[in-house]
Amino acid sequence: MVAEQEQPPRRAAAFFDVDRTLLRGSSLLHVARPMHREGLLSSRAMLHSLIVQARFSLAGFNEVQIRDAVRGAGDIVTGVDVERLIRFAKHVMPLYVAPLVFDEALRRISWHRERGDLVFLVSSSPVAFIAVLGEVLGVDGVTATEAEVRDGRYTGRILRLCHGKGKAEAVREAAEANHIDLAASYAYGDSFASDLLMLEAVGHPVCVNGDRLLTAHAREMGWPVERFERIGGGVAATSLRRLARRVVTMSRPAMRRAGIHVRNTARALREL
Repeated sequence: MVAEQEQPPRRAAAFFDVDRTLLRGSSLLHVARPMHREGLLSSRAMLHSLIVQARFSLAGFNEVQIRDAVRGAGDIVTGVDVERLIRFAKHVMPLYVAPLVFDEALRRISWHRERGDLVFLVSSSPVAFIAVLGEVLGVDGVTATEAEVRDGRYTGRILRLCHGKGKAEAVREAAEANHIDLAASYAYGDSFASDLLMLEAVGHPVCVNGDRLLTAHAREMGWPVERFERIGGGVAATSLRRLARRVVTMSRPAMRRAGIHVRNTARALREL
């Protein structure tokens, strides 16, 4: 009983999907051309990536299409040096992705901060990119798709797909590790196939820029249905100027932490 009384009070948290929820379009789509210029992506792979990600940005994916896209992403990075990709992500995320974060999303993050909530990004995009975006935004944690690393290079094998059940599991793991009260927490997502289970895991689910199925389900359940649309507004411009300075001065230990996160192969992918 004494041990129970000494437990700290549980905190609330906010869990944000990234693509089409936190920012406009797909994070991978926005970095495909820079990856090609850097020599990290072949012309054929870039064209395929642009077609696939453009389709996702316009209409989203169903379950099968998400899995195919993630497997394709694994094939694309096969043989790529991990440290090189992390350095590339550190350079391109502030330039090509952070400016596309919705003004409304930044306001919502600020609102959660004022409440004392923890903030997490939960994305099916590769962790090498989302870890850096998390550093840019100053969130408390990031969970994203992880690929196998061997001898400092990606093998192309996906170890953890942060999609559907994977996202819900990530939310529960974060809650356990950070003493979070999920009933008091929020989650924001746009996709019925990818985000529904994550939204159902919290007490305050919010449908943002939802696809047809998620929007219909949210209205049936009485969940808030919102549109995030503005980028480059007053709040976004001021916040992102500060964020750019943070990225420029990001410490080596911070980047090492991102690298360690990328190399974390402890959990095998259950869904594949």
